[in-house]
Amino acid sequence: MTITESSPKTDLSRDGTATIRPLFSVGGLYSLANGVAWIMRDLAAAMGRVGSPVSVYAADCWGRGAESIGDVFEPPTRWVSARGLWMGGLSWSPAVKRLLNEEVANFDVVHTHSMWMLPNSYACRAAHRAGIPVVMTNHGNLEPWAIRRSAWKKRITGAAFQDRDLRRAECIQVNTESEIDGVRQYGLTCPIAVIPNGIHLPDFEALPSREAFDEFVPQARGKHIALFMARLHQKKGLGHLIPAWSEVMRSSPNHAWHLVLAGPDNGFEISARRLVKEVGCAEHVTFTGGLNGEHKRAALSAADLFVQPSFSEGFSMSIIEAMACRLPVLMTPDCNFIAAADAGAARLVDPTVESTTDGLLHLMSLSDAERQLMGERGHELIANRYTWDRVAQQTLGLYRWLINGGSSPEFIRI
Repeated sequence: MTITESSPKTDLSRDGTATIRPLFSVGGLYSLANGVAWIMRDLAAAMGRVGSPVSVYAADCWGRGAESIGDVFEPPTRWVSARGLWMGGLSWSPAVKRLLNEEVANFDVVHTHSMWMLPNSYACRAAHRAGIPVVMTNHGNLEPWAIRRSAWKKRITGAAFQDRDLRRAECIQVNTESEIDGVRQYGLTCPIAVIPNGIHLPDFEALPSREAFDEFVPQARGKHIALFMARLHQKKGLGHLIPAWSEVMRSSPNHAWHLVLAGPDNGFEISARRLVKEVGCAEHVTFTGGLNGEHKRAALSAADLFVQPSFSEGFSMSIIEAMACRLPVLMTPDCNFIAAADAGAARLVDPTVESTTDGLLHLMSLSDAERQLMGERGHELIANRYTWDRVAQQTLGLYRWLINGGSSPEFIRI
């Protein structure tokens, strides 16, 4: 068992009101490409800054063939984990269950992240017994495309624990208005909080020079770069992005652009590499593997265009990071960020080869100044509406409403 202690509890938050003590739960953190890990880390850090430090409970499982990334948090966030078994994704851990049963009464609200995993169910059941409100953030798991994936497993886990936990939750949190339909289609009638993910803007200022990326990816030297940065998974749209890129290269004889696919394998890399060869665009595509730290910042700095034509997203951290770096974006409506298109910062395409090809050709035909204008619009949108400090204040408002009652916050949908 691993416990990282937080600072001592205080009675009052910075604004003089009673401190809210949140408990986050997650099945486990197993991949550096898992956006949930970084969303939880950054939200917890922001909650600490507004005077409500978070304790995060998770399982540290073995038997999957992948190593847990473990504690990615910094004080005052408190990380609590215990060993368990992966068991096909259930993340079974009696030790975590025992800890939650013993300690949940020390908290004011339980906030679960992700679905279909037992540690979240342990937290929900413990909170229900203790009379503590539960907020469930599904991170896109109730979107229709996501529900259809491994549907038989989800029917089993739904019947075993997930459906009961969802019905008992006081609130479901989603990132965008477009996710509400998926929640209601699943049969849930509880209030829904529409609170987006955020970003820490200073992390994406003073980016590295283009030369730093050219040294890392010399194949792209002297070319415009279209950047895909996400885990290599079927739902991310590589199955139509790669053929679309081949079509674009055939219509651009000077080959002034290069596609960079940056992300760790999540089950689709072999298929993606095979597809690149089949459609004949291998010399115009580079796989970098997962990028972090300065390599990630260098890729975002070097790019001229960000592409993510996904079949399904909760709320893509990659897209808001790209917009924070002033990149124009090509994405699908299924990325659930229509506000970016409305602001003139993104081009929407369907998740098909033909539509993706048309969208790429349109954005690549723009002048550098026109693409830069799109990027500036995106940066302004993120700075005004999608910072973690703003998100933390909204989340704290949600917790206070669930605990104290009164008028519902403006982001609540009944």
